[in-house]
Amino acid sequence: MLEDTVFERIVSPILEDSFSKTIDVIDFKDYYKFRISYYKENEYLFLFINSLNDPFNNIKKELNRCREGFLNLVKNTTIDFNEEKDLEKIEQLIYPIQNRMPPIISLVGYSRVGKTTIFNLLRTKEFSIESQVSISGDVATLKVGKVFFLIRDFTGDENVGFLWNNFIRGSDAILLITDSTEQNIINSKFFLSKIEEEVPYAYVAGIGNKQDLTNAVDESKIKEILGLNTFLMSTTDPNNREKIIQIIAEILEMKRFISPIIDLLFEREKFINELEEFLKNEQFENSDELFEKIIKISLQLGDSAEPFYRMQLKVKDELGKKAPEIISGTEASEKEPSTKKLSFLERRLKILLKNYMDEIENILTVTICDREGLIITSESKGDLEDEYVIGAIAASVDTYIERIKREFKGETTFFNITTISNKKFAYCSMGLKSILLTISDLSSSDTELRVYSEHIAGKIEMILEGNENVSLQIPQIIKILSKTKDGKIPTGDFSLKLVLTGDYEVGKTSLIRRFVQNLFTEGYHSTVGLDISKKTIELAKDTKMHFVIWDIGGQITQMTPYRKRFYGGANSAFIVIDRTRKESLKSVEKWHNELKKYVDKDLNIILVGNKSDLIDDLVITENEIKNIANMNNFFYILTSAKTGENVNDSFLYIAYRFLESVS
Repeated sequence: MLEDTVFERIVSPILEDSFSKTIDVIDFKDYYKFRISYYKENEYLFLFINSLNDPFNNIKKELNRCREGFLNLVKNTTIDFNEEKDLEKIEQLIYPIQNRMPPIISLVGYSRVGKTTIFNLLRTKEFSIESQVSISGDVATLKVGKVFFLIRDFTGDENVGFLWNNFIRGSDAILLITDSTEQNIINSKFFLSKIEEEVPYAYVAGIGNKQDLTNAVDESKIKEILGLNTFLMSTTDPNNREKIIQIIAEILEMKRFISPIIDLLFEREKFINELEEFLKNEQFENSDELFEKIIKISLQLGDSAEPFYRMQLKVKDELGKKAPEIISGTEASEKEPSTKKLSFLERRLKILLKNYMDEIENILTVTICDREGLIITSESKGDLEDEYVIGAIAASVDTYIERIKREFKGETTFFNITTISNKKFAYCSMGLKSILLTISDLSSSDTELRVYSEHIAGKIEMILEGNENVSLQIPQIIKILSKTKDGKIPTGDFSLKLVLTGDYEVGKTSLIRRFVQNLFTEGYHSTVGLDISKKTIELAKDTKMHFVIWDIGGQITQMTPYRKRFYGGANSAFIVIDRTRKESLKSVEKWHNELKKYVDKDLNIILVGNKSDLIDDLVITENEIKNIANMNNFFYILTSAKTGENVNDSFLYIAYRFLESVS
């Protein structure tokens, strides 16, 4: 970040130049490590300061977006630049731009020095996943107040060393991470030449990680070998997360700006941890002061305090107290949920439940309730008496909700079947908003109930989140999946290698992230070469499936000779297409031929039509996908990595098909 005096010195000539003549194009001047882009319109000067590594076309695009947004604002609103509330309106234009063009910080170093551990400290904690040595890399966004950073963790595996230049390219700052042993530090000097070659203007610092090892060298020795400003870390230090954020702020010369925000962030985090402890122990009366502190800090940071407001109201309701007005001047009727919205939502849920019941003949009733046992809606077969249905549901929910809360506390997803007399009671949840209860007779198989329950419960969560593009129909692939081996599957632990192929930007990485982490990230970051993820799911009481998922980059022609190695040992494959790009459908044959060429056994293949949520942009119909799938004798499914629709089902289908082949 530029010091104020330096900023004034380099901007003054631009100001004089821009106001002394007409500037009808976006121009720029380079200074030290910065590119200063500017454009004048009327009495306003629009000025961006970026890294020299940022592509100028991207800068121009964002500067134009800023210019158009600002001019529309001043055209339709009277802006007083001395008023804080008016300045906040302008900030609302600026922060999204910074979000789209964040500083890129790359973690570089050999394998097993702790890059991924540091990376996971920076990403949101609840999204951490089990993973093996990184083969390609991972990307996460770090938000500090209103400032965004893009963190990239790249492989240190020398087998893909030919990709290291690609990995480093475009970085604004690089942390060269070592394990603090002298030999590793000496070897790590190799990366300095790559950095100089690709990003000579990037900020670079060394990290002496694993300082708790007995053979770790001290800071002065690391500095001497690397010739870099060096920071020390220990794997056992509980303050590592705060330390690494402070390091990033320091090397980017943003510490003066970021440090106060970091202090607030960690103070809020401390209060949240205390609050969680109070709520866990049902010490509701002690929580109100903490809520107020958390809300105050959130507002200071410019973050939404709404989740904490809602939680505070819920806790006060538990105590039987009247909740205070949160927003002054808001009438109670305005805060009530929209009746129209609720009736529309309930109508959609009932249609979904009806479609579910039509698929399984022996279902008697299905019910959706929240995690506290409150019934949201239900459907039952027409020949059942209402009193019987309501009584059975109420008794079942009351009897088992405490057990579910006890056994599955904190779990986002679960499935459980209990048999009572001549009925099966199947409980399923695919999120924190709802539980689906299915009551059927004994002729329904456990596999059938599980497959349908997980599919329907996933759709319920999306509907309750307000997603109106969720299909209420049940795809053919679910019907096929539910009939696997007449509901009987082998027992044991199984491992499945699944490869995802397809053109670049079709959403392969997003599908994996949705399945493994239940996360979707806006923005596109191409997979360079290969990325590997792992996830274990329990298909039945004694059956576990260990997924090893290979995400194969689709855009780099130089990678073609290496793909044979990537495909080896695969059991199953997805060929992913983007339903908003016609050309991705034409590439299916290319990817299918490549799979046949490099895999010497029959593969279970699914053709995945992704981005199905983009209703207005779809150019590939379901019939077109179905025809291609039929021609090549594989199944198809329509998915949305963004909403999560049918994503889990596509992976489950592959798992069950694999079990068919081994049983």
